[in-house]
Amino acid sequence: MKQLGIYCVIVWGMLVSQTTSAASRTTAHQPSQAPAELYIIIDDMGYRATDELAFALPESVTFSILPHTPQGQAFAERAHAQSRDVMLHLPMEARSDKPLGPGAITSSMYASEMTATFEAALASVPYAIGVNNHMGSVLTASGQALQPLMNVIKHTGLFFVDSRTTRFTVAQQVAREKQIPNARRHVFLDHEQTEAFMNEQWQRAIALTRKHPKVIIIAHPHPGTIEFLQNKLADLPAQRYALKSMHDYFDKPDAPQREYVSSTQVSVAAPN
Repeated sequence: MKQLGIYCVIVWGMLVSQTTSAASRTTAHQPSQAPAELYIIIDDMGYRATDELAFALPESVTFSILPHTPQGQAFAERAHAQSRDVMLHLPMEARSDKPLGPGAITSSMYASEMTATFEAALASVPYAIGVNNHMGSVLTASGQALQPLMNVIKHTGLFFVDSRTTRFTVAQQVAREKQIPNARRHVFLDHEQTEAFMNEQWQRAIALTRKHPKVIIIAHPHPGTIEFLQNKLADLPAQRYALKSMHDYFDKPDAPQREYVSSTQVSVAAPN
């Protein structure tokens, strides 16, 4: 009886050892899930000195700067010095009556005029490595009107992010057809300036990471937005989410420095 008891203990020990070993092998072969990637673009930078509040955000947050603006060059250079990504926030024809500002692209332009306007806008924002549309509900809905613009974007080697200011947009589709590195905005964070609304949009972005490994959020340099983002990003679980710069989305290196066109050469007025 004693021998039987010893035998049972030995067998039980062997089974436990085998089970533990198998579990260890299974765990070792399970790849750790990569964190979902969040990309934040701060639009409308450049008109107001108070936009500099956005520099308090982590350097992985990308700035998209309006062309020919009073603070545009200084912000672009300061952002670049931080190793922060810079984009050109290009005004495009819209259904809204709001002024587009200098450097706007419209569907009535000849191809040569569109190209020249774009090149001047790009030159006014040093270190830009990509473009996204400011407004643009008319232009981005017209595949034909977009052709000259996408041709010059392709020629400059920039990427394009469709801000999706209209559900009828075809801008990303045209960029894809031109083989331009492209992406789309998933969430507008702050078009209502309340904490409740921004929190709702933030949670929407987080939920989207279950379907999309890369989620792009667009926000603006409002004081309330900056404070909101500082709080949310400070609490972001690093093992589940990674805040990334836009160049990481495309694995794109920095763009070369371009000739700067002073905003004093263009009539500038802050939009309403």
